[in-house]
Amino acid sequence: MEQERPEVAELFTAASGPDQMNAMRNLNSAIGKGPGARISRLRFLGVCGLFIINGSALVGCSRSSSDHAEVGPRSEALATAVNTSVSQVSITTLQFAPATLEIKKGDVVEWKNDDLIPHTATSSEFNSGTMASGQSWRHTFTQAGNFPYICTFHPQMRGVVIVKEF
Repeated sequence: MEQERPEVAELFTAASGPDQMNAMRNLNSAIGKGPGARISRLRFLGVCGLFIINGSALVGCSRSSSDHAEVGPRSEALATAVNTSVSQVSITTLQFAPATLEIKKGDVVEWKNDDLIPHTATSSEFNSGTMASGQSWRHTFTQAGNFPYICTFHPQMRGVVIVKEF
């Protein structure tokens, strides 16, 4: 006479963490090789699939905006003035392009690492932190003046942002 086996779904009811691991261990005895084993295995796979999908959804929903990868410390908030513009500096072949950039006070500069190796855009006024290949970083310039910067990994890489009052 075949031993009565608990339903697979019952093994996972309210199971989480260590309890869920214990429930999975108990499945070896629950699935067995009797006449209903094929159905039990299918139920087991279905229940496991649901746990994986639900677990993924919970992890995805629990991520906050602070979990997203950011490069370096946050710069000042973007200026909200209508006349604010964003200028691009590309980092490629161990160079900042353009090396000299002239903007007006309140404008934003975005550095994008189009090179294959990590770089920074660092001055006494701002620091992008490490930008991996493909990453970018922005800084809003709220003061007029000349802002020379370098890549801390490759000090021969130099640039300057010239901010005018306009």
